[in-house]
Amino acid sequence: MTQLMRYRTLEEFGFGPNVMKKTKVCANCGRMVRGKAGSCPDCKAKLSGETLYDRYKQQHTCCPDCDTVLSPGSRYCPECGKSLL
Repeated sequence: MTQLMRYRTLEEFGFGPNVMKKTKVCANCGRMVRGKAGSCPDCKAKLSGETLYDRYKQQHTCCPDCDTVLSPGSRYCPECGKSLL
C-alpha cells in the first residue's frame, strides 16, 4: 500500500496527519474542535493555537525531514532514509 493510499484510508476514518493538523482539543472539557476555532463551542474556554498534530509530535520522536514517527534508537528514517546519527 502506498503512502498516499494509507493517508486516504486514515482520513476516511477521521485519523491521519492531515486531520490532526486541522483539529484542536479543548484543555477544559476535552472536546475535539476544528483547528480554526478560537474557543470551545461547549464550555466557551479559549483554545490555544496548538493542534492535535503539534501535541502528537511533542510526545514522539519524528524524522526532521519527513515527520515520520520513529522507533526509539532509530539510526535512519524508514520512510525517507535520512541518517539520524
